[in-house]
Order: sequence, then structure tokens, then C-alpha cells
Amino acid sequence: MVKRRKIIEYVWFVIIVLLFIASVQMIKSGSLANQIDSFGILTPIIFVLLKISTLVIAPLGGTPLYFIAGSLFGNFYGLALSLLGDALGLTICFLLSRFYGHKIVEIFAGENFFKKVINTVAVLKDSKSMIKARIALIVMPEILAYASGLSRINFLTFFLISMLFSVPIDFMYVFFGSQIVATIAEHTFLFYFLVSFISVAGFWFLYKDYKKLENIQGM
Repeated sequence: MVKRRKIIEYVWFVIIVLLFIASVQMIKSGSLANQIDSFGILTPIIFVLLKISTLVIAPLGGTPLYFIAGSLFGNFYGLALSLLGDALGLTICFLLSRFYGHKIVEIFAGENFFKKVINTVAVLKDSKSMIKARIALIVMPEILAYASGLSRINFLTFFLISMLFSVPIDFMYVFFGSQIVATIAEHTFLFYFLVSFISVAGFWFLYKDYKKLENIQGM
């Protein structure tokens, strides 16, 4: 059963990577922006709904949407819509797990280490652990949002820390989207290495905290 679940996780990871690569190619050709822009005056609403869905239905991954926001709406309006989508999407994730419980998180946190992240967030109950978890899950904020809903962390703390990270990340993606896409296309390995390095560093700090908690609870 465990082996089968691992295989499913690896296959799903490969699918997500392929979808991301396909999205980058669609951005370069302009077809993704054209598809969204075809909705006319409803385009901003469609954009926000798409951004929400990529968070609530994890792990769809909504990074490509940031890259086209600037060209669709202008940098400042695109940034505002991106932040709105993030705020609403992460709030929905938090509230779903808080009101509907652990089963929601089990669906999206397949790997064992995510269970440790959830346990850490649930036990530490402070801003410091939230910041560490946000760094570790820099490309998967929805996982932390679902986990936070299960913890005793209050919504305001969760929301402020989440948006504190979202603002600079969204700004970079929206204002420099075309340059980032070009860089990813030319240096794909370097991009994934950098993201992985940041995530591993965050997970390491989380793991150290988790081991401390295990030692305290074992006394």
C-alpha cells in the first residue's frame, strides 16, 4: 500500500513538472495570455478564480499565472489581482481544513515529511515556526495553509505571515515575469536547484525544531 502510494506521488510530481514546462512554453508563445484574455470584461474575474483554484485544488501550481498578469492587466493591476487571488485562495484552504478537519490535509500531504510539518505547525503555535514553514514550502503555500487550519495558530497570524511572503514573491513574478520565463527556459536546472535549495534549508530548520519537540515530549 505504501509502495503504491509512493509510485502515485512520483507520477503526480512528474505530471506537475511537465505541466509547468508546458505552461512556460505557452507563455513564450503568448497562447496562455490570449486564452485568458478572450473572456473580455470577465478576464479579471476569471484570472482571480483560476488563481484561487490553483491553491485550493493542490498541487495544480499557479506560478504561470503570475508571469502573464503584467502583460494582461499592467504591472500594478496585475499585482493587485494576483495578491487578491492568493489572499482568497489561502483563506479558503485555511478555513476548509479548520472546519472540515484532517481528511482535507491527508489528501494533499502525501509525503511523510509533510506530516512532520503539520505536526510542527500544530504544536509550536507561534510566528517563528510559521515563518520557517513558509520558507520550506515556498513553492507550495497551499500545503501550509491547509496545515495551519488544523493547528491552533489564529487566522490573523497565518494570514499576515502568508501575505508578507506573497507580496515580494508576487511582485517579482508579475513585474519581471517575461525575464523569469526566459531564464527558466534557458536555465531550467539552475531554477529548480535554487528553489530546491531554499526549500531544503527551510525544511532543515523545521526538522531541527521537530526533533526538539520529540525530545521534550519524550521526557
